[in-house]
Amino acid sequence: MDIFFQKTLYRILRGRLRFRRDDLVLFIKEPSQELLYDSFEIYDEAYQHAYFRGVYVKDEIKQVLMEQRLWSPFDDREGDDLETQIEDLKVMAFRSFYRKKELVGIKRYIKTIEKKLAVARSKKHILDHVSCDGVGNYTRWNWIISKSVFYEDGEPYDWKDLSIAHLVKHYEDNVISSETYRKIARNDPWRSMWANGKKQSDVFGRPAVELTKDQLALCSYSGMYDSAYESHESPDEKIIDDDDCLDGWFIVQRRKYDRDKKEREVDDLIKNPKIAASQEIYLMAGSQEEADNITGLNSAYGKNVIQSRDAVLHTEGSVKHVDMPDMKIAKHVAANRAGMDTIKGK
Repeated sequence: MDIFFQKTLYRILRGRLRFRRDDLVLFIKEPSQELLYDSFEIYDEAYQHAYFRGVYVKDEIKQVLMEQRLWSPFDDREGDDLETQIEDLKVMAFRSFYRKKELVGIKRYIKTIEKKLAVARSKKHILDHVSCDGVGNYTRWNWIISKSVFYEDGEPYDWKDLSIAHLVKHYEDNVISSETYRKIARNDPWRSMWANGKKQSDVFGRPAVELTKDQLALCSYSGMYDSAYESHESPDEKIIDDDDCLDGWFIVQRRKYDRDKKEREVDDLIKNPKIAASQEIYLMAGSQEEADNITGLNSAYGKNVIQSRDAVLHTEGSVKHVDMPDMKIAKHVAANRAGMDTIKGK
C-alpha cells in the first residue's frame, strides 16, 4: 500500500486531519458524540432565524426548482434508471473480468454513466444553500469546525490568523473517497489490524458508538470484504481487488438470493391444497414495487404469457379470458390430445 493510503489510514486511526501553513500546524479533530449532539441546537437556532426572515423551506425550494425547470420528478426516475444501468454494467464487468479488452470498455462506460447519475442526483440540491435547512446545516458545520481545531500541543486554536471558512474548505477538500476506504480495507497493514482486533472484539479500543464516521466507514468496508473472502462462492483475489468487478459479484449474489427467496415464497404458497392444483394464481399488489416483486415470481413461460396478454389488451382494449392467445393455444393442445387419446383407444 503506497504512502497516500498509509497516511490516510493513520489519519483515520488518530481521528484527526492535519493542516499546515508555513510554520503553523493545526489538527481538525473528528467531533465527539457530545459535540455532535450540541450542534443540533445550533442548527435549530439557525433554521428558526432563517425561517422568520422568510427563507425558503424544502417544499418551497422544490416548487421553485420545478417552476424554473431546474429539476423535476423525472430527474429522480432517470437517476433510478441510471443506478440500475450501473448495476447491470458492473455485473457485465464481473463476468468479463478475464476478457481484458472488453472489461476496459465496460469500465469506461460505467464511469460515463456514474457522471450522468451525479448530475441527475445533484439537480434536486442545487438550491439547498438558500433554504432554511441549508442555512441550518451551514451554520452547524461551521460551529463544529470552530470547536474542533487545535494546536499541536492540544490547545484550542484562537482563530487569530485563519478564518473558519478556510479550515472548513480544507476539511471538505480532504473527504475520504469510497475507493480509498476500499483500498485500505483490503490491504495490510489494516487488514491484519482488523483481523486481530476482531478476535479481541476491540479494533479501536473503544465502543462502536464512540468511533468517528471515518472509523465506522472503514469497519463497514472491512466487514464487506470479510463476507467476500468467507463466502463459499468467494471470487478470485484479483476480482476482489477490482472495485467494479467485486460490486458486480455482490450484485449477482444479491439477485440470486432474491430469486431463491421468491421461489421459496412460491413453494410455500402452492403448498395450500386449494392453490396447488391451480393453473394460475392471482395476487393483489399494494404498490408498484410489490407488483414488480410479484411479476418476478413467474417462470419464464409465465412472463411470456403476461407479455402476450398485455400486447393483446393494448391492441384490442378488452378481451375475454378464453380468447387470450395462451388460452386458445391451450384449448387447441387439449383438443389435439383428446383426439390422439381417442385414436389410441380405438
